[in-house]
Amino acid sequence: MTRQTYLIHTFTMAADFDEDRIRLNTVDPAGQYQALYLTRRLADRFIPLLAQRAEKAVAGPIPSELVLDIEQEKLRMERDSNPQAPVETVPDARPWLCKTIHMGDREEGGVQLTFTDDVLIDAYLILDEQSLRATLDVFLISYRALEWGEQAFPEWVTARGSALVVERGTLN
Repeated sequence: MTRQTYLIHTFTMAADFDEDRIRLNTVDPAGQYQALYLTRRLADRFIPLLAQRAEKAVAGPIPSELVLDIEQEKLRMERDSNPQAPVETVPDARPWLCKTIHMGDREEGGVQLTFTDDVLIDAYLILDEQSLRATLDVFLISYRALEWGEQAFPEWVTARGSALVVERGTLN
């Protein structure tokens, strides 16, 4: 069989409870749909590398954790105020299992991710710095939905939503 290559234009990440996996519903620039599964084991190994790329992109006199905290919160606020329609796969889009993720820098800037089944399919995703951090955020949302531990994520990604709820009337 011929190896298929596919450019991911946009995707929606979803928690698939039946499979206990993360599902990426994707669409290419021509409107072709695919769905791919990521196991927790693969995601746990991949997320720290993705976070390192995001951290590497932040350089300057201000501590990177502070910059990343602020940038991540800005990204979340923008997403909350401008939600995007999710990518829905067509019913006959047969999901495939991603076995390997390759990550490489692009000469034009950003990073290219290649999701592959190691046999027939390569799906490419190109991320700039902001999209890279947004991808980390949607991974976190999926992890929380699946009730998976968050050890793979740095604190600047997990910080939102971890503050204790203060009961009304307890503040002075």
